[in-house]
Parts: sequence; C-alpha cells; structure tokens
Amino acid sequence: MRVHLADANAPGPTISLTLEQVRADTLKNNLALRVELVSPTIAQTGLEAERAKFEATFFGSAGQGRTETVNSSTITTSNAYEVSLEKPLPTGGSINVGLPLSDSDTNLSAGVAQAQATVSYVQSLWRGAGTQVNSHSIRIAHLQSQIVDARTKQTAIRLLAQADITYWRLYANQRSLDVAREQYKLAQNQLKNARGAVANGARPRIEIVRAEAGLAGRLEAVIGAETSVLNTERDLRRIMNSPALQANPSAKLALLSEPRPLGLELDEEQLIEQAFANRMDTIRLERQLEIDDLQIALARNRTLPDVTFSGSFAARSQAGGLSESYENLPGHAYGSSFFGLSASIPIGNRAAKAAVLRTRLVRLQDRVLLDELKQGIRQEVLNAMSALEENWRRILSAEQGVLSAYREYEVEKSQFQLGARLSTDVLLAAGRHANAQLRQIQAFTRYEIAQINLARATGTLLGYGRIEITPVTLSRNEASRYFTAQ
Repeated sequence: MRVHLADANAPGPTISLTLEQVRADTLKNNLALRVELVSPTIAQTGLEAERAKFEATFFGSAGQGRTETVNSSTITTSNAYEVSLEKPLPTGGSINVGLPLSDSDTNLSAGVAQAQATVSYVQSLWRGAGTQVNSHSIRIAHLQSQIVDARTKQTAIRLLAQADITYWRLYANQRSLDVAREQYKLAQNQLKNARGAVANGARPRIEIVRAEAGLAGRLEAVIGAETSVLNTERDLRRIMNSPALQANPSAKLALLSEPRPLGLELDEEQLIEQAFANRMDTIRLERQLEIDDLQIALARNRTLPDVTFSGSFAARSQAGGLSESYENLPGHAYGSSFFGLSASIPIGNRAAKAAVLRTRLVRLQDRVLLDELKQGIRQEVLNAMSALEENWRRILSAEQGVLSAYREYEVEKSQFQLGARLSTDVLLAAGRHANAQLRQIQAFTRYEIAQINLARATGTLLGYGRIEITPVTLSRNEASRYFTAQ
C-alpha cells in the first residue's frame, strides 16, 4: 500500500494573507469580540440614564366630584385641575411650581372658583446635601463606563495577540513542512544513488535497505508536518472568522508576511512604567479605586443627621368662575407662606458606621490587588524582555548552525559517492541539516511571538498593530429592525 502525500505544487485555490489582513479580519469578524464591542454602548446608555436624574417632571391632573345630601335637596358639584413642574436639584433639594384650579357649584347657591399659584422648595442641609453627593451615581456610572472600555480593549488585545501568535505558528509549521518535504526528496535521491551504486557493484545491497529505512522516516515526518499545518490553519480560520475563508474551506493559506528580526536595545524601567500606565487591567483597578473613594465619601455622608429645610408660598384668588379667578391672580391675590426645619438623628448610627468601615476595607483590598498586579506586570515585562533577547541570540546561532550543517551534508554526500561513507551517514547529515533549519525557523517564529508578548505585557499591542477600537452603535431604526427580526 502506498501512502499519498500532498503535492506542494499541486494546482488548487490559494488565499494569500498578510499579518495586517489577519488582524483586520479578527477585529472585524471574531464573534467573541463582536459580543464584547456592544458592552461600551450598553455602559454609555447607563451613564446617560444617570445623567437624566436631574430632569424636570411635568404633572397634570383633572377631576370632578358630585355630592348629594340625605334627602337630595342639595347637590354639590366640584371640579379640580392642576398643572405643576418639579425639578430635582444637584444640591440635594427640589423645587415645585404648581397651578391648582378648582370650582364648586350647588343647586341652591352661586358657584365659587379658586385659583392658586404655588412654589415649594425642599433642601437637605446635612445628609444628602451638596453636588458631590448628588452627582455620586453619575460619576460612578462614568467610571464604570471606563472600566467597560478597558475590559473591551483587553479582550481585543487578547484576541489580537492570539491571532498574531497563530499566524506565526502557522508560518513555522508551513516552513517545517517545506523542510520535511525537502528531506523526503533528499532521501529519495539517496535511495536512487544507493540503487545505482549497488547495480554497479560498488556497494553492497544493505545500502538500499538503509536508504529505504531513511526514506520511511522522512515520510512519517512529512505526514506529521502536514497534519500540524492543517490544524493550525483551522485555528486561524476560526479566530479570523472571515467570510472569504468560509467560502473556500479547502483553499491553501499562503502567508505573505515574513519575520523581520531586529536587535533591540530596551530600557527595563521605562517599559515597566509604560506597562503600569497602559495595561488595561491596571486601568480597570485604578478606576475601581476611584469608585471606592466615591463610595467612602457617600458612606460618610450617610452617617450625618438628616436635616431638611422646607418652604412654600401660595397666592390664591377667588371669583365666580375659573377664568375670572385665574385672571385675578396677578393683582388681587392673597398669599400664604410656610418655612420649617425637620431633623432625624439615628441613635447609635451603627449601620451607617459599619457601611463606612466596609467601604474602607473594600478599598484596601482593591489597593492590595493593584500592588499585586503591578508586581506581576513587572515580572511579566522582564520575562518578555529576556525571551526577546534569548530568541535574538538563537537566531544568530541558528544561522551559523544551518551553514555548518549544510556543509557537512555536502561533504558526506560526496564521500558516499567516493565509497567512503554509508547511506546512513548521508541521511544522518541530512537530518542534522534539517534540524538546524527547524531551529532557525523556530528562532524566527519565537522572536516574533516574543515581540507580541512584550507588546502585550506593556499594554501597547494595539499601538504595535496600529489598531483602533470602535464600539458598536445602533441607530434607533437599526435597533428596531434588529429586535423585530429576532
């Protein structure tokens, strides 16, 4: 039974990909990111809802009543109307302006109508007073919106790094497959040379057996390399979720972007400080600490006594009809006013004090988490820098190894032709050359991945990939069409 190997030069559909295309398709089509990109818009709607807490409210009412005496000798009818406007204030109070109108009429006497213009004001003087306390929920919603933004960017960074790393792994697997196929061809040539030497009587028949054994080993390596390429291609297709790739599931992926290794001189402390400033996880915890500070201030305010000032003024006018009483309000009204203070002081106030302690402990916990995170970030940056330096040195070493291994293979091949070496020696030299090539491929790939990990560790991966994240927004018509379709 013959084993079928895929022909690298066989005609078939091919899709060319650059690293920039992989990044763009991942950010555009990846399902996990598409879900996450809606979150900032959701958070923004929550912020808009909080900002609306100081909007004025219009109130209107109308009613009619009818009263009869026991013997039904007197029947009284009444009508009442009112329009008012209430406005919450950022200071912790509220103001209400109203215009109540009423009239009453009996079957025994003329009717009486009354019109009023009222103004009332209520203001907290201690607990719940001040713009800082009353804008507390708005500022928290704003900070939470920033946390959601940071989490969305963190998801984008993770997926972008995953796409980049998968691209370079596919690059390494494709180049490794090329090396395996080249080794298979060299083994085929060695078997051909061994058969020729045996036919000429220059070599014993055992050389054919040795060459066939070497060919079988190279065949197994090609099969394994082909499987690795297929598996990595599937991973990249899933991450990109590109319609073009879905429409051509059997197309080969031709990677156009090549490694560009450069020896870099890096400043450790500068990169660490950059990581502290740019990492999305540090930004999230810093915003949470700001929320904790707001919660502590609110909890302290709630330990204060509840002292409230209230005042009202009403101008009234009476006449025989509603329109007349309303017209008399500006010049013929009589007024009344009221001013007062009320206070509520909890005895012991243990619940409010416990809430203050709890918010302080929560902030302490978040502060320790941030310190622990920065400690881990420092080590992550240093490890990424070490990996970058290590793989740069591996590239330099691998280049020398490939040249030396190739020279050794050429010498062993010429010595076999002279009868001084066995087929096994030639195949072993070819295998060492292949291993040197694979080490070089891995060094290039790991260097690129090390750059990705360093960019991710310092929180600069989006800038490294020249990526800008835009939240998903739906217009009112688009949202209506979407939810109707669902």
